[in-house]
Amino acid sequence: MKRVIRALGAASATAVLAGGLLVAAPNSASANDYGYTCKNWKVGSSSWSADCHVTRGKARTTTDCSNKTHYGDWVGKGYWKFEGKCGKYALRAHSVEWKK
Repeated sequence: MKRVIRALGAASATAVLAGGLLVAAPNSASANDYGYTCKNWKVGSSSWSADCHVTRGKARTTTDCSNKTHYGDWVGKGYWKFEGKCGKYALRAHSVEWKK
C-alpha cells in the first residue's frame, strides 16, 4: 500500500473502503488542473467529508451508497465543507466533480 501511495504522489490520496474498494480522491489543483483542492479527508463505513477550496468554476459532491447515488449542489468559489452520508447504507465510493 505504501508503494501505491508513493507512486500516486501529490496527484491523489487513496482510501480503502469496506469490501476492498479503492477510491482515488483529487488532492492538488496543480497536479490535476481542476479548480479546487481538498484536504482533511475523513472516510467511514457510511460517510465521508473533506475541507475544500474552490478557486474557479463549480464543484459538487458525489456519494455512491449501496442503495443509490447522492449528488450535492453545485457551489462556486469559496471554502466549503464537502460531505456525503449514506445513513444505514454502506458507502461504496465518493468524489468531487468539477466543471468550468
